[in-house]
Formats: sequence, structure tokens, C-alpha cells
Amino acid sequence: MQNQRSTVVGQLLYKNSMDCVRKVFHNEGFLGFYRGLGPQLIGVAPEKAIKLSVNAFIRSRAMDPETGRIKLMWELIAGGSAGGCQVLIDGDFAAHRKIRLQMQGEAAKLEGAVPKGAAHIIRQLGLVGLYKGASACLLRDIPFSAIYFPAYAHLKKDIFNEGYNGKQLSFVETLTSAAVAYVLFETIHRVYDERVMILAR
Repeated sequence: MQNQRSTVVGQLLYKNSMDCVRKVFHNEGFLGFYRGLGPQLIGVAPEKAIKLSVNAFIRSRAMDPETGRIKLMWELIAGGSAGGCQVLIDGDFAAHRKIRLQMQGEAAKLEGAVPKGAAHIIRQLGLVGLYKGASACLLRDIPFSAIYFPAYAHLKKDIFNEGYNGKQLSFVETLTSAAVAYVLFETIHRVYDERVMILAR
């Protein structure tokens, strides 16, 4: 809906969310709701692997071997570095492909064109084009990852007492820590991402 174009001057294609759902289903069928999901799924695995690995690596090097504690500054550096590496390696490729694949389904129906695949979009954009919006990604992912990872670690340690007297967290406690940290992260992340990143692309 944020990317929709006017069919007539001053008139938007979608009136509201339900109207958007109805028109996507009518024009593109049930699979239209999943357009662009494939590239996103392919991209998210290495992206998250890189992010988690960088954070864990820096934290392990900065941790005091005797006390097992880490200074807050290093927690922020570890989280921010993880977010930065994710952008530099991924370049937001998956998001580019996902958004363009989603958008072209609507455009193809209106213009009578044949939708193109992800490979065509990558060739069209080129390597430099895939990094369009990377600066906005860095401004988003570095500070937000610096918030998320320390929040997750401190929720486990300070709220649920992980490691205290050898305590191992239960699945529910770990899940709760991740969920609360993610809510803090995602609340800010989405407001920025949905408005700024689309414009940057």
C-alpha cells in the first residue's frame, strides 16, 4: 500500500488493507501474496548467520575470561558491528528483489506485461544498483543491532538469572527474552524501515 501508484490522478489503487487483499487475490491469485518470498528466504539464512556469528565472535573476544562479564561498550560494538557486516555482505539484495517482485505483479496485470523473475531484476539493477539504499540500511542496522543484542543478553542474565548458580534457561525463558528484545528492536526498526528504506530504494 505504501508503494501503490494512482490509477487516476488523485485516486489510489487500494482504498484500505482489505481492498488491497481483495485486489491482489483477484489480479494475482493466492500465490500473489507470496510474490518475492523466495529471494527473501534464500537471503535471510546467510544474513542472519553472519549477523549472529559476528556478534558472538566480538563478544567472546571482549569478555573477561575470569568473570565472564563484558563491558556495555563492547556489547554495543559487537551488536553494531554485526548489523554493519550484515548490510555490507547482504547489501539488502533480498529486500530489493522482494519489493520489486511484489510491485511488478500489480504493474504487469495493469499494463498487460509478463512478470520478470529475480534474475532479470538482478541483471537490471547491476551490482551497484543492489547497494542502492545501503547507506540507509547502515543507519538502521548498526544502531538497532546495537540495541537488540545487549537487550537480549541482559534479559537472559538479569531478568531470568542465566548462569547464576549454574542455571540453564528453559525454552520459555529464552523465548521470552528473545521476544521482548525483538519487540524493542522491531518497534523502532519497522517505523524506520517501512518509510525510509522504500524511499531510499
